[in-house]
Amino acid sequence: MKAFLYIGSLTLWASLAVLTGCSKKTVPRRQQKAKVTITLSGTFSKAEGDYFNATVTASTLNGTTIDWMVNGVRKTGTVITVGTDDFNGGKTITLESASDFYTGAVKLGGFEFGTTPYSVSYKVELNGAVKDQGNETLVKGGNLFFQKIYNYNFWAQRST
Repeated sequence: MKAFLYIGSLTLWASLAVLTGCSKKTVPRRQQKAKVTITLSGTFSKAEGDYFNATVTASTLNGTTIDWMVNGVRKTGTVITVGTDDFNGGKTITLESASDFYTGAVKLGGFEFGTTPYSVSYKVELNGAVKDQGNETLVKGGNLFFQKIYNYNFWAQRST
């Protein structure tokens, strides 16, 4: 009986070792580049109390944050933000990753407290492919708020 339990126990441990020891490794997918284009209409006015903010961040596999190009000018930092002052009077701003990254996040948001509505046009691209785009009009007393949040994690689940 003891021999049976010993052999059964040994078989169970050997089976577990084979099943877990041969698990597939998680490997990163190829790196990605991102581009975010935001346009606010000319009726966007800080003086009226309008507000808009765009924030981007991304990092490499080793956790190093990447730089971003803001309308072609390199910006360094862990989080890059453009806001109301940058968009005042209505402008187009392009945020583009300056290098490849594995994981990142984009947040776009604003509200309308002024008397004149303004419109937001946005496009989010990864490796040149459009992932999302659209247009929204913010109106006091109506569609007052706008927010879009994108989180990108570029890890493969499993590979052989």
